[in-house]
Amino acid sequence: MAGAATVPVEPPSGGWRRRHVAFLLGTDEHIHRETRVGLVPRHLAELRRALTACGLEPELLVLAGAGGRAGFDDRAYTEAGARVIEEAELADLTLDVVHALKEPTAYESRLPGPFLRIGALHLASRPAGVCALVGRRNFAGIVDGGMVGGCAYLLDGGDRTPIVASMSRFAGSVAARKLVDGVRARGHSRGKVVVVGGGVAGTSAAETLTPIADELVIIERHPPLYGDLAMKLYELGVASFRVVPRITDEVLDGAIAVVFAHRSGALAAEKVCTLEQIRRMKPGAGIADIAIDQGGSILHDGYDERDDALTARAKYRELLDGPFFYYAEVNMPREEPHDASQVHGDAVLPYVTTLLMLVARHGSPEAVVGALLERPARTFDDAADVAGRSRFDCLVQDLRNGLQLAVVDDRVELLDPDLGRDRSLRRWLADCAGASPPETP
Repeated sequence: MAGAATVPVEPPSGGWRRRHVAFLLGTDEHIHRETRVGLVPRHLAELRRALTACGLEPELLVLAGAGGRAGFDDRAYTEAGARVIEEAELADLTLDVVHALKEPTAYESRLPGPFLRIGALHLASRPAGVCALVGRRNFAGIVDGGMVGGCAYLLDGGDRTPIVASMSRFAGSVAARKLVDGVRARGHSRGKVVVVGGGVAGTSAAETLTPIADELVIIERHPPLYGDLAMKLYELGVASFRVVPRITDEVLDGAIAVVFAHRSGALAAEKVCTLEQIRRMKPGAGIADIAIDQGGSILHDGYDERDDALTARAKYRELLDGPFFYYAEVNMPREEPHDASQVHGDAVLPYVTTLLMLVARHGSPEAVVGALLERPARTFDDAADVAGRSRFDCLVQDLRNGLQLAVVDDRVELLDPDLGRDRSLRRWLADCAGASPPETP
């Protein structure tokens, strides 16, 4: 992945308190429709090389079938130096670090602890797996991969949120490639192309759409981003474009393609244009909506904010399929899990490696949490903020920024102050912590 932080291969100062470290690559098969895996076999091989080069003795474990739906079988992980295990063996393990791409699921509450976990957390959706972990308190700390700061990546001129950005970039590329194929199949070779959103997904889409763009229009309503956006597009080889703050009738008049890639996070996507405006595009034009996960981007009479993503997509298809080429998939990276898993793994591997090094340095997952909590969380805006820092120090700071839940004196603490202001979330976590821990089979 361009701009990815490299895996640290030099031991930090101070030496090791222990040399054996244990890592588990978990499965996301319990997540509805999830097809990706957190790390692919080449990542496990690289992890082993990096740790052994530092004098450590890594034990790398992979749950059976973890990569199967992404096209990576158990044998490939074994050949990469990992040991494949069944869920029935979990109770007998001693683990230091656990990684899965998505939020925790129930099997993780059966793991002996305490361990460190890195992966998506999605606290806003109140995942049952998180509740089970909080009730069991078998973890030392949980790092939300979606919230790690970009210190190590900014050191290389990369992204502020590298793991999330890797999937956003991939989604932008997938959506744009589908559009290029779709509009060409309908007789459009070149014309006006519109990209809504000047963030990571939008710039990735713009780059991919250049073969069919005689005129490229970027919709970005935040003027402070204009300079960064122009620089990124020039670096990507997109030399001719204009930026406007919103969609108008003129913007969509005669366009052959539009990609909706504006930022929405966990909130409902902003409706940035109307169905009537879409109908100003050329017949057979292409429409790709990355924001379908949050309900889609086009306002129409049948819109209902209570619709889930699949219902919203069905309504859009009924309105748009036929006159136009319409492409929208819930969580687009899942549609190409083999490649998406590799991109995600490139982004998360430096952090997994650093966590294992920290365990070896401090002696236990609990001691690592204590060391991370000695640092204040902080954000970094540009490369000047990280000048003079070592790569390892930047990776450690990123992990501190992403540390969201920690067990301190047998209490589960929510560390993000913004999330901490959510009373219903705090109440939910308290209810989870007060529940009887699930029994270990």
